[in-house]
Amino acid sequence: MTRMRKFILSWPVMLTAAAVSLASQVLSTSVHAGSVSSFYSDLGEDGWSVDASIFECSLIQQIPNFGTAVFYHQAGESMRFYLRSPNSPMQEGRALLTSQPPRWRQDLQVRDLAYVDVQRSRQPVIMDAAQSQLLIAELGRGMVPTLMRRAWFSDTESVHVGISPVRFGEAYAEYHQCQGNLLPVNFGQIERSTVFWATGQRELNDEQRAQLDDIATYMKADPGVHAVDINGFTDSAGNARDNLELSRIRAFAVQTYLIEQGIDENMLTTRYFGSTPQFRIVRNEQSAEDRDRNRRVTLRLHRHADDD
Repeated sequence: MTRMRKFILSWPVMLTAAAVSLASQVLSTSVHAGSVSSFYSDLGEDGWSVDASIFECSLIQQIPNFGTAVFYHQAGESMRFYLRSPNSPMQEGRALLTSQPPRWRQDLQVRDLAYVDVQRSRQPVIMDAAQSQLLIAELGRGMVPTLMRRAWFSDTESVHVGISPVRFGEAYAEYHQCQGNLLPVNFGQIERSTVFWATGQRELNDEQRAQLDDIATYMKADPGVHAVDINGFTDSAGNARDNLELSRIRAFAVQTYLIEQGIDENMLTTRYFGSTPQFRIVRNEQSAEDRDRNRRVTLRLHRHADDD
């Protein structure tokens, strides 16, 4: 069950005179002197909200007349940050990311942090985990990370989008707790899984068990998963009868392990095909690497469409 809490901002973040001066300097190569369109959270607007579940975590701030700023972490993936806007005024290219002091801390200095790619889309800015951590660090210091870019509709107007640090710490603590509770994988990572086997191997090793542990953990957490197809295959080495039996042993080893981890046996459909040519990944094996790819047990998870 997803839960959401909101943390209300108690002050308006305003663009400082220093920021305007800096913008005119640092953007001089891409923006002519002119006006600045500033987008910051206003007094009385909803501030940070945390959307938390074991599948994904979001830390969100509304930016009036622009859209939202979002720290997002999906299970099994790295965290990222993005701006979401139905009609971003920022021109495609590279924006300057700066760290601005809040208006009551003018003793602090404006700092240039990085250049960030801007796209003409509903998510004009997307930052990776390292850049996201940089933003978090600046917000934790009470600074106002601000993106500066020329407007797409005017060569004489620049756009500044700022993220408020007000009550960030409280919201981030809940977001960070959510991150610690995320599942090890997401559905997309395990929907089609392959367990590879060594030559002659009949029993699961530690690495294979760990892979199946992640699958079982996800299945028990997501009631939308209702069935799993388990299929065993071998390479072409040896005779067909022995290969069929070996594929059976491996497929049922996977099934048995999932049942031992608490998966309902009725959800599992297990088949085995030996070295049947039409089911090989590499039809005509020419090397040990080709045979390695064909020795496998595949799992295909099925989830109700309403849970996508």
